[in-house]
Amino acid sequence: MAASAAASQTFAAQVLYERAAPAVALVRTLQEDRQGTGSAFAISRDGWVLTAAHVVRRAERISAEFEVGRRVPARLVGYDARRDVALLRVDTAGLPSLRLAEPSGVQVGEPVAVIGNPGGRPKVLTTGVVLDVGLTLPGLVPGILIRVSAAVAPGSSGGPVLNARGEVVGVVVAVSARPGAEGGLAVSSAAVAQVLPSLMAGARVERAWIGILGTTVTPELARERGLSVQRGVLVVEVVPEAPADRAGLRPDVANGMPGDVIVALNGRPVDTMEDLLALLAEHQPGDRVRLRVVRGSGAFDVELVLGVRP
Repeated sequence: MAASAAASQTFAAQVLYERAAPAVALVRTLQEDRQGTGSAFAISRDGWVLTAAHVVRRAERISAEFEVGRRVPARLVGYDARRDVALLRVDTAGLPSLRLAEPSGVQVGEPVAVIGNPGGRPKVLTTGVVLDVGLTLPGLVPGILIRVSAAVAPGSSGGPVLNARGEVVGVVVAVSARPGAEGGLAVSSAAVAQVLPSLMAGARVERAWIGILGTTVTPELARERGLSVQRGVLVVEVVPEAPADRAGLRPDVANGMPGDVIVALNGRPVDTMEDLLALLAEHQPGDRVRLRVVRGSGAFDVELVLGVRP
C-alpha cells in the first residue's frame, strides 16, 4: 500500500513537471562584468514573465532560456523591491504559461512543488509541503511570505511554487532563514497579484535605507560597550554620504567611544535590528522620518530623508 502511494505521488509530480516546466526559464544576468543566474516563469503566452526583483533589479543585460540552449533577450518592465518581485517582457509569442492561484488559495500542509535552476542547472523539481504562511523577511513588506519544505538552492530565486493543480502559489525569494530548516521562502501569489498591474505599468518600487550597519543591543553588549540603554540598535558603521551620515549619526569605535543607539522611529520603539528593518519596510525612499537616538547618557531626535537601498 505504501509503495503504491509513493508511486502515485511520483507520477503526480512527473505529470506536474511535464505540464509546468516549459513555462519556467533560466535567467542570466550581466552587471558590471559579473554574471548571475536565477529563475523565472511566464504568466502569459505573449511574453509577460515573473521573477524575483533581486535577481534582475540591477542587471544591465537580461536573457531568458525557456528551452535549453535557446536564449532570448528579456526587458525589465517593473519591480517592487519591497515585495521582491519583478516583471520581465520577452518578444516570444506562444509561450507556455502558468496561472496565479487565487489569493486565498494556500494552506499550511498543502503539497507543493518548486521548479528552479539551482546553480544554473535547468529546471530542477523538488517537492514538499507548505510549512507556514504570513511570514516576514527584514526589509520586505510584513506578512507576505510562505515557507515550504521543498528543497531550494541558490539559482532557484524567481521560480514558481506550484500547488497540485499546477497553479502558482508563490515566487521563490530565499532559502529558509530558519535555523536548521530546509526549504525556502516565497512571496505569496496574493502579494504578487496585488502589485502586478503596477508592474505592468512600469512601476519601480525601491526599499528605503538609512545607510548603517547595526546590531541589536543586548545586556551583554551594553555592559561591554558601556551603553546607557539595554535595548535598541547600536550603529556599528555609517555609510559615507548616506542619510545617516548626513544626519550626523556616530558609528561605534571598538577602542573608543560607543556609537549611537537608535531606540525609536517616528515614536515607535526599536528594540532590535529586526524592529528597525520592519519599520523601514513601511516607508518609501524620500520619506522624512524621525529617529530617537541615545548618545552616551543623553538622548535626542534627528530627522532624515530615507534613501534607496543599494
